[in-house]
Amino acid sequence: KLLVNMKITIHQPEHFPYMGFFEKMKKSDIFVILDDVQYKKNNFQNRNKFLNKNNVEEFFGVQVEKEATKKHIKDVGVIDGKWRKKTLLKIKYNFGLDVTQIYNHNKLIDINMASILWARKKLNIKTPLVFSSDLKIKSTSTQRLVDICEKLNATEYISGMGGKNYLNKDLFNCKISYFFPDISNYYSVIYNIKN
Repeated sequence: KLLVNMKITIHQPEHFPYMGFFEKMKKSDIFVILDDVQYKKNNFQNRNKFLNKNNVEEFFGVQVEKEATKKHIKDVGVIDGKWRKKTLLKIKYNFGLDVTQIYNHNKLIDINMASILWARKKLNIKTPLVFSSDLKIKSTSTQRLVDICEKLNATEYISGMGGKNYLNKDLFNCKISYFFPDISNYYSVIYNIKN
């Protein structure tokens, strides 16, 4: 029996994620970046949204390669093009921020991690991060989450609300809790962060 409490949470590396992502990170002892799962189109993996200066919802993000949906998130490349300049101008115009450094990468995972690390620093969150790809776990769906928890000696797995609909709770050897974000909106952290 492990005497220490080890709260684990697992999340895909989104692009400038919403505040709940960081709230969840703060509540955990280890935050696992689920980088070795399939990239999904029109999700928050390569884009996010904010309310612009005119109070209109606006998407911003990264243009990925054509074959992206056939790859794991960690292997998805970004394409050259006007999108970089457009995204940087959008952020500069609406928030007065120069985030050139964040977009200076050629892989989606590197851009997303740069956005996550930037926000973590601003929010002063020190939770250790682990990449699921480094754990070399081959199982899928709930079993994959169970194996990640076991590998990291979790005593508690903090699941997103959606987990209630799909998790097979009987497979877990640790407590499962559900995370309900206490946030005022679901917009990107870049909209919510106070510089």
